[in-house]
Amino acid sequence: MRRHFPNWSKQNLYTRGHGPNQKIGWIEKYGWEQTLKEKIAQANSAMARTSEEALFIEIEQSRKRLHEKIQTGNADRDAVYQHLAYCRMSITALANLKGAGNTFESFVAFWEFLLEVLVGLSDSAARALLDVADEVLAKAREKYGEQETAADQSNL
Repeated sequence: MRRHFPNWSKQNLYTRGHGPNQKIGWIEKYGWEQTLKEKIAQANSAMARTSEEALFIEIEQSRKRLHEKIQTGNADRDAVYQHLAYCRMSITALANLKGAGNTFESFVAFWEFLLEVLVGLSDSAARALLDVADEVLAKAREKYGEQETAADQSNL
């Protein structure tokens, strides 16, 4: 590294010193730490399969940011109350998320995933499931009390 960049040093990355003698490090100067946090947040939201999961992840990230702010001592009274509100929202969203998994839509999504996996593993097992697909979906409609959408029909 020094061969190509002779003035480079690891200490350039970190902020050091205090007051007028402070040297701002590259991590802080160029916002790399914030960029990393945003990238991780985007990766987490990309993992959400439904809008309920995305909402829960968003609430949790906001709650955690407020918690970090409170832990560092940089929080005012408003931040503490916001954290309390986000904790309540997080609990409610988690309860809703657990209840949202038992729907016909989630069953169809699982059914499609199962068929995709079985095609790669065993053609005979995939064909056997396809032979009883109508009966299975009818039972699922009875259990969940929902109708299959046109998008679901086109995916099967």
